[in-house]
Amino acid sequence: MNWVFPSDLKSYFSDNFIVQHQKDHFVLSFFEVIQPAILGTLEERKAQVQKIKQVDAKCIARILVTPEKMKDIVNVMNENYNNYLKIE
Repeated sequence: MNWVFPSDLKSYFSDNFIVQHQKDHFVLSFFEVIQPAILGTLEERKAQVQKIKQVDAKCIARILVTPEKMKDIVNVMNENYNNYLKIE
């Protein structure tokens, strides 16, 4: 396998995700939350926070995979995470 990363491929930081499934596939949706800018004095910041009704999570990628591929993904992620814990 020759892994090719196009030069114009964008990378995004995902801080939220949803995993859903159907009978024949999984849907992996990745989201980025942009925190609203809260500035000013302590009182002004408190007032701004009180006015926030919701913070949007923008979907930045959605990937569909078969159940077999999902099993591979879970295994590889577990292995990588365990390796990461060893180097801390």
